[in-house]
Amino acid sequence: MRLLLLALGFLFVSMVALPLLSVALGRVIVDDGIDRFRNDPAAWAVARNAHALADAHRDNLIQRLVAPAGRVIAVTHKPGHCAQAPGSNPRPLADRRAARPALTPDPAQPAAAVLREYTAQVRFHTFFGYPVEDVHVECGGERVSNAP
Repeated sequence: MRLLLLALGFLFVSMVALPLLSVALGRVIVDDGIDRFRNDPAAWAVARNAHALADAHRDNLIQRLVAPAGRVIAVTHKPGHCAQAPGSNPRPLADRRAARPALTPDPAQPAAAVLREYTAQVRFHTFFGYPVEDVHVECGGERVSNAP
């Protein structure tokens, strides 16, 4: 009986407690990295949007459980790297990817055409801050991938 209780306790810890602890610690230990870009309003807006887009890009539950915390590690200005103009797309970005937030202009944010000239890299971390996956966001969220 004692061995059965020990096995059930180990099963509970490994299946329930450890994943919950990992999610909580991952989000507490790893900050989102967006505040490093406060000096440049365009880079800050790109970092904020890239963090949301990268998190939405990871739609697998296992990915979210194993690596819950994302951190923006780089925002780079690359003028002219997006060949397509923002208004030439026949369908808006929000129609194609309803779950992903689009870069929409508002009074406090730079124009979407300016934000399309930036790329961002978001790194996701595991249980206690170990990096495992990078997500690259380009062209204002039009291209979101795991490869640069």
